[in-house]
Amino acid sequence: MWLDQKYIGLVSSRLERFRRVSNKTYNFRCPICGDSHRNKSKARGFLFPSDDGGYLYHCHNCNITMGLPKFIETIDNSLYKEYSLEKLSLSGKRQVKSKVELFADKMKTPSFVKSSPLRELNKISKLNWNHPAKIYVESREIPTKAHSRLFYAPKFKKWVNSIVPNKFKSVDHDEPRLIIPFLDEEKNLIGFQGRSFDPNANLRYITIMLQEGKPKIFGLDTCDRNKLHYIVEGPIDCLFLSNAIAMAGGSIDWSYVNENSVFVYDNEPRSKETVSKIHKVYEKNHKVCIWPEFVKSKDINDMIAKERLHNIEDIISSNISQGLEAKLLITAWSRT
Repeated sequence: MWLDQKYIGLVSSRLERFRRVSNKTYNFRCPICGDSHRNKSKARGFLFPSDDGGYLYHCHNCNITMGLPKFIETIDNSLYKEYSLEKLSLSGKRQVKSKVELFADKMKTPSFVKSSPLRELNKISKLNWNHPAKIYVESREIPTKAHSRLFYAPKFKKWVNSIVPNKFKSVDHDEPRLIIPFLDEEKNLIGFQGRSFDPNANLRYITIMLQEGKPKIFGLDTCDRNKLHYIVEGPIDCLFLSNAIAMAGGSIDWSYVNENSVFVYDNEPRSKETVSKIHKVYEKNHKVCIWPEFVKSKDINDMIAKERLHNIEDIISSNISQGLEAKLLITAWSRT
């Protein structure tokens, strides 16, 4: 944490009304949204310790949340590079835990049932910063708080065969993959996706379901469907939203949709398949997000990583429609 505090101090000169609220919490005007334009004394941005030992940034005005690395990169890219290099050099040093810390680790409540095959894998949140899988997840700008929901399988086929015997007839040419687990409401593992790290892989995603009849939905374990929630196409996009599930199979089990659901399909106005799916949502009188014209990227991940649209939930909530309004907007959107 001392390294994080060092760079918080270095970036503080770029932050208006910066002040230390407590020993490890800092407050200032949000540099992302500019905070209140009417009241220059308002400061609603906070840096505070996260559960994984780092720092999180949250603004109570624009509601954006990101890890300290992404926050520093947003403010000062050259300082971010210095921070990344220093953190990378530190990650190679062996860290010895005290007896108290080791005891505390043993006492932590497990996130998954004891029989879960995920126990054999490392969470992305536990990997060193210079680990290739960690670097990949960081390059996708997946929020730090979501790293504990992803896992790393160094030998994907071998791991799958230990769960589903002979799923792969041969484990030759095995490869590492990012594991995206599908958990039900009781946090039981019902399936998973294996995402290749190779951009040229023939099969970027391999989806395997462990229980017949269970839906290919990511996020059932974390989404509160009694509140407003989003239904997106890809699990990785789901990680950028505060309350969401993802249709890993491309189609949704309609029994999981209710009056609180908002469908957020990819921004593909030229895709007949996507337009057809959105029309089906309209016909069932469910809420849907129709992307505004200024959004150019295909999916939420690219909207954030490439277009720097960090207020993505605000954009979505401002473009929700239903009924006749949705029909008119869908028609106009599909012509763009």
